[in-house]
Amino acid sequence: MDTSEGTVNEMIVSYIALRDKRDALKKEHSGVIKKYDEAMEQIEDYLMGQLRAQKVNSMSCDAGVAFIKRQTSATVADTGVFREHVISTGNFDLADFRAKKEAVEDYAKEHDGQLPPGVNFRAADAVFVNRK
Repeated sequence: MDTSEGTVNEMIVSYIALRDKRDALKKEHSGVIKKYDEAMEQIEDYLMGQLRAQKVNSMSCDAGVAFIKRQTSATVADTGVFREHVISTGNFDLADFRAKKEAVEDYAKEHDGQLPPGVNFRAADAVFVNRK
């Protein structure tokens, strides 16, 4: 066996071992963190109850402040229906259009490296290691 081949083998084995250990630590860590998250959620529920009962948006003490902040989320349940609504009503402010990286790369290949107007594109090579 060539020395460099031995080194490559050693590096791949080391990489996989490190990744396995990292993943095990993440899993172990997530179990510990879950307990803290659950305890914090119970306190948040208590504080929300106090804020609502007193009909206030915030409460403070020397240590800090608790306050109500509205959080929102909008996800698409049916892409086709949503797309048709946006196009038919012309209400394009409802949508967030993005460039598809694979399509942009194909476009550039087909057009001598020219990108579609208004689009940036970057490609970089990276090393990945998979287990056999």
